Amino acid sequence: MNLYTYVMGKKKVLLIMRRRMFSDALIRHSKTSANFDIFAIQDYEDAAGVAKDQGSSVVVVEIPESSGGETAERCLQICETIRVDQPSSKQILLCSELDEPACQLAIKAKRENRIDDFLYFDVSIDYLLSKLESLIQ
Repeated sequence: MNLYTYVMGKKKVLLIMRRRMFSDALIRHSKTSANFDIFAIQDYEDAAGVAKDQGSSVVVVEIPESSGGETAERCLQICETIRVDQPSSKQILLCSELDEPACQLAIKAKRENRIDDFLYFDVSIDYLLSKLESLIQ
């Protein structure tokens, strides 16, 4: 936990996703109701480093649609790297319910305790915020 998190009393959530409209809406909505700060990046290459630098309590990694199994595996690797760097951090994969390889990977990763949870793209903002809140507690 970095000094800012400690002094301000708010934990940090990092969104790693290409869906900028969704991340912006989530950030706006959280400002009035959440007990944590949300930040978003679209750069998957430096995602684990950003999570470590930010001292993120929860990291949500989107598996982009039409990405195939290779990108889904890369997203899982990002979660695993963050877990090694920050054992107390929680990781959530976000995937399309229509992307069979990504769904299977997320289900398997959850069963093997490689991630803390997974959600589908069609989840509501309120549900996602409540999920984040429960993981931060």
